[in-house]
Amino acid sequence: MNRRIRLTVVMTHPVQYFSPWFRYIEQEAPELDLTVLYAIEPTADQQAVEFARAFTWDGSLRDGYRNSVLRMTKEEDSIASERFFGLDVPGLGNAIRATEPDVALVSGWHSAFLVRAIWECRSARIPLVYRGDSYLVHRHKGLRSWTWGARTRFILGRYDVWLSVGRLAREYLEFFGVAGDRIFDSPHAVDNDFFAREAAPFRDGARRLEARREWGIPGEAYVALFVGKFIERKRPLDVIDALHVMNGDGVLLAAGSGDLESECRERAREKNVPVVFKGFLNQSELGRACAIADCLVLPSVYETWGLVVNEAMATGLPCVVSDGVACAPDLIVPGETGEVFSVGDVSGLASGLTRLRSEKEEGRIRSTKCRDLVKQYSYKHATEGLVRACEAVVA
Repeated sequence: MNRRIRLTVVMTHPVQYFSPWFRYIEQEAPELDLTVLYAIEPTADQQAVEFARAFTWDGSLRDGYRNSVLRMTKEEDSIASERFFGLDVPGLGNAIRATEPDVALVSGWHSAFLVRAIWECRSARIPLVYRGDSYLVHRHKGLRSWTWGARTRFILGRYDVWLSVGRLAREYLEFFGVAGDRIFDSPHAVDNDFFAREAAPFRDGARRLEARREWGIPGEAYVALFVGKFIERKRPLDVIDALHVMNGDGVLLAAGSGDLESECRERAREKNVPVVFKGFLNQSELGRACAIADCLVLPSVYETWGLVVNEAMATGLPCVVSDGVACAPDLIVPGETGEVFSVGDVSGLASGLTRLRSEKEEGRIRSTKCRDLVKQYSYKHATEGLVRACEAVVA
């Protein structure tokens, strides 16, 4: 093809992790002519699901690339992935065709809106690119396993090429019969430079100590950072319990909110574990949190990736994650960039934290290894895979 490939991306709503990537594509990928279609732009209250507080992101999610919001937001709309019928746009087909795409990217089928997008593209003979992060963490059993597998295999088969965001995502695609030569690597990424830049002012010894004091953290304490919703799936209580196992030798910096916050506060009091609750931190504040922490902890039952790990490693912060976190095989090299423990194993989590603390005391720093590894998970590499996939279906 002698002209730019017209790529239309269909998403339910603007997402803080993807908008910077779309801006990168607009600026750095001359092969692609990008348009993004969003069903809605959610309200602060709709974004508050499981956060227990309304919020808006502190940077624009729609600037710097061509995009359209297809309709006004309704009170009953839901962007939660568990609400399949929470969002739909009957006129989606016309909107897609109006962009005259050579190829379309639809990331999955957790919403009726996205299923409609797949159907409309197939009906219009528009080649489809898949880029999702599902993995085989919760395979069903019995009849449910058969129906789940048959449905997944059928829908995946509606696509023409597939992008893999990491090792477990590729394993998932191959499990459902996708040929390896039709899978292109497009790793999950964040704006590494942004987070490194936001953290930089607080890395200096004196400024770091001052930033800690401003947040009520002892200057020489070992600080574990938890970032996320205070909900059962994220298991924030495990971090408090692990610090208790370590005889309270450490401070938890908790950035987030949610239904379990009051229970976390009570558990911390009961076990005499020092916790600094900072509430929800926006993207521009996360760099500071990473800079003054000594490690990130992500103990979730499951995460289809865990992009907060990318964010932390971009600042040079090692991570202790559960084996339910899908990025672990890609980003966590035990003894180099972090530690991995079994979901729910508080003793294993405490052991991982203890190893990192000992390395800090011995002067062995992992920051460089963290930054070097996460450089491979960049918008540049993600875009290269996307371009190759698009070229494969329009050649």
